[in-house]
Amino acid sequence: MIPELISASLAAAATFITCSFALPLGTSLGLLDFPDEAGGRKQHARVTPLVGGLVLAGISLGAILATLMLPADLGPTVERHVAWLGIAVAAMFLIGVADDRFELSVRSRLGVAALVLLLVIVTAPDFAVSFVHFGHQPAVRLLGLASVPFTMLCLVGLLNAVNMADGKNGIVISLGLVWSAILLRWLPAAMTPVMAATAGALAVLLWFNMRNRLFLGDGGSYALSALFGLLAVYAYNHHFNDIGADDVVLLFAVPVLDTMRLVFGRMMQRRSPFHGGRDHLHHYIYARVGWPFGLGVYISLVLIPNAAATLIPGTAGIWLGVTVVAYTVVLGLAHRPSRKLA
Repeated sequence: MIPELISASLAAAATFITCSFALPLGTSLGLLDFPDEAGGRKQHARVTPLVGGLVLAGISLGAILATLMLPADLGPTVERHVAWLGIAVAAMFLIGVADDRFELSVRSRLGVAALVLLLVIVTAPDFAVSFVHFGHQPAVRLLGLASVPFTMLCLVGLLNAVNMADGKNGIVISLGLVWSAILLRWLPAAMTPVMAATAGALAVLLWFNMRNRLFLGDGGSYALSALFGLLAVYAYNHHFNDIGADDVVLLFAVPVLDTMRLVFGRMMQRRSPFHGGRDHLHHYIYARVGWPFGLGVYISLVLIPNAAATLIPGTAGIWLGVTVVAYTVVLGLAHRPSRKLA
């Protein structure tokens, strides 16, 4: 418990210092988000720095120092996995920053991200999904040669889902806090300082983000999606007797559901599935109830089912069904003409 507290505290302090200088950092790095003209997709009031991803500095500081306090007999395998996790998250951060700065094409940024993830899961097998086990069933299905492509599909899909969810203040950061709380219960001791540092950094980042002091940016959303995706797989591989595949699916269900709806809906309209728009779940919720109340609605769709599945093990499949119904109901209630979407 002490390493986790130290990790969270150091990460929070480092993040507070970084966020306090968000505007000069964003200006010097060229990471600024300019609002569009009236009627455009970007409707924030002023130029805002895209430096939320710099919380990685705080996360790294807290996690590294706290990890040094863990038992020395964890072994080289654990150290290799921690190292590859750091490499993957840092690489995703750089890809996202390059996109924030130079507006990379979808093909180029997803292609490079896929190569990085492929290298990680091949080199560090604990980050690969090699079997499927549902919490309510005793059977374990081995994936064999399908393990690597299946893991790639899941991780790249999550990356895109998290990036598409990052359209209103607080969404991805709040999702990260919920995911951190769940994963802290699942992860083995070697990874808990990383998760605690993430939670501490995100708590501070949320305060600044909700006050429009900074945005997460693609650098932040890419890095966090890789971090949570890889750690979820790691936890699943190490505690599969307690965690089913349905538990992991439930964890990320809402942003993934919304992305699937957007991708298939836009393709049916013969539009690019990756072209920006104001047809996400959070846009409709904002138009109906405003913000930050809308943030509470969105996060409740994630928090309540996951909390229930955690309190009642083996019921994740049921709560996944509840999530799909709740998502559909909220989307239907919010999806009405509104002046805010005009």
